[in-house]
Formats: sequence, structure tokens, C-alpha cells
Amino acid sequence: MTDTDPLVRFDGVRKSYGDFEAVKGIDLTIGRGEFVAIMGPSGCGKTTTLRMLAGLEAPSAGDITIGGKRMNDVPPHERDTPLVWQSLALFPFLNVKENVEFGLKMRGVSDTEAHGRAMLWLERMGLKGFEKRRVDELSGGQRQRVALARSLVTEPQMLLLDEPLSALDAHLVIRMQGVLTRLQRELGITFVYVTHSQSEAFAMADRVVIMGQGEIAQVGAPRDIFRAPRTRFVAEFVGRNNILPGAGGGEISVAADRMTVSDVAPGGTAIEAAFLSEEFAGTGIICYFEDASGRELKAQVSEAELERLSLEPGAKVWLSWPDEAAHPLEPKSIDE
Repeated sequence: MTDTDPLVRFDGVRKSYGDFEAVKGIDLTIGRGEFVAIMGPSGCGKTTTLRMLAGLEAPSAGDITIGGKRMNDVPPHERDTPLVWQSLALFPFLNVKENVEFGLKMRGVSDTEAHGRAMLWLERMGLKGFEKRRVDELSGGQRQRVALARSLVTEPQMLLLDEPLSALDAHLVIRMQGVLTRLQRELGITFVYVTHSQSEAFAMADRVVIMGQGEIAQVGAPRDIFRAPRTRFVAEFVGRNNILPGAGGGEISVAADRMTVSDVAPGGTAIEAAFLSEEFAGTGIICYFEDASGRELKAQVSEAELERLSLEPGAKVWLSWPDEAAHPLEPKSIDE
């Protein structure tokens, strides 16, 4: 992606509902073929931003351009930006194939071509043999794939997704993450994905946009946001960061996976803390501690390390980190 030729550009975009400003003058570019996830707490403006991109809401100020064309007043059906909803919005009165064909027929594609393209996409999504089923006869994961096939059969330049996996069971979420990532890479189209789930965003997206109170707090690669949050708001939202006193009265952030836990006092910067509890986190174990001031601290350790430390609640340990793991936080957070 280059900033001179993005697919999508938000320039000073605002959205107000009466006296309430849901989106407060955001600037954002999204490249062709990029997977961008927009996330943040409830009410942060992420879904409103997606709805404006889809044409379901009009900006109160600023401009949205797609492919260099100003889209503020262009209706949804003229944008080539299909949206996969959390509810999927499949038509219960149509069977699986008819659901997939729907967008093609609305565009005037012949029955023969619509049938052929729908069948190709059903096969691609692992749904061959399900074309005559009613959608209410399908599992959650199968319905999700029908919704994706219906959106992608028209070969759009961009796909918008609004919390598409939130209603699925945990094992299906992991499977659908793989499906979405594979499709996006194979098709080379732009995905703009709104979610409240950090695991989804960080696992799939090329870049993550963190929003809070209608503003963009930080944009960056998942690893950069996780390890180097810019503000206290982002550090706390990501959740696996320790916020500690820094030089000159400021604050620093240290990711839990950069913390070292030791039962003897190490050299250099270290904090003594009492062990509270542990939480299995897939790639490791998050241990929670409390220092003398009552501040909660987190460290990610391996099972072998946890077994070696043999921690009991209240046990005193030392937490330390390398200098390069400490990232200064901007003094003013977005929610202040």
C-alpha cells in the first residue's frame, strides 16, 4: 500500500447524531488488497465508521473516497462494498444456492451464469451438495460460509465484515479465521473487519485500527500495537501490558511477554511482587502479581517455567524487563 494511491481514504470524517458525536474527525487510508481490522470498546465508533464506508450512514462532515471517487452521497448498491453482518442476514425463504445467486440476479446476470458462479463458490466454500438446503438446516459455520459466498460471488473490490464470528462457538471461530485469511490472500481484495475480539484482529489483520470515543487512538501492525502501545488507553485496551512509572513523572508500558519472573532479586530494574493467580493463554500462561502499592502486574511464562518457580498464592518474586521492552506512553490518553 502507498499513501498516494489508497483504495479507501477517510479525510476528517465526522458523524453526529444530534448533540452526540459518534465519530470525531478521523483520518485513515486503507490499501488495495489489505486486511484491516477496526476494534475498540463498545460505543467507540467502529461500527459507525464501517456503516459510513458501506453507505448506510452519511458523514456529517469530511469526505470518504473509494478508488479516488468521493462516495459521501453514493447509495450502498452503487458502492461494490458488500457487508457481512453479525446476524448474516440470509434469506430464510431461499435455499442455499438461491441465497448465493441473489446479488448476481439483482445485477442482471443471466440465470445460467448465476447458477454456474454460485455453484463454483459453494464448492470453494466446502458446501457442494448443500445447494438445495434451507439455511435454517445448516450449522452456524455453514451459514457463515453461505454469507461469505453470497458476498464474494459478485467479485467485489472490497468486503466489509461487522463482527461476523461473534455468534459462533469457539472452535468454529478458529476455523473461520483460517477460512477468512485464506480467502483474502487468494482473492487479493481488501477486507475491512470490525470486531471487539483482539484475538481475531491480531490473528488475521495486516493492520489494526484501535478506536476510542469516536477517535483513532493508534494504527499499526498487530505486533507493534501489542508491544508498543502509544497511549495508556491502548495499553489498557490490549490488556497484556504493564503500565509502570517512567522517567520524569511519565509512564511506560511493558508487554507481559517481555517480563521475566525470578525468585531471587536480579540486577537492574526490578519490582518485588506477590503472586496472585494464573491463566492459561494458549501460547503460554499469564501470571498475575501485585506489588506493594497494590498495582496489578502481568507476566507470560511457559509451563516449564511456572513449574520450576512452584508459585503459591502470596509467594514473593521479582519481575524485571530489558530496557528496550519499555515504551513511553503519551501523557494524555484518548479517554481523558
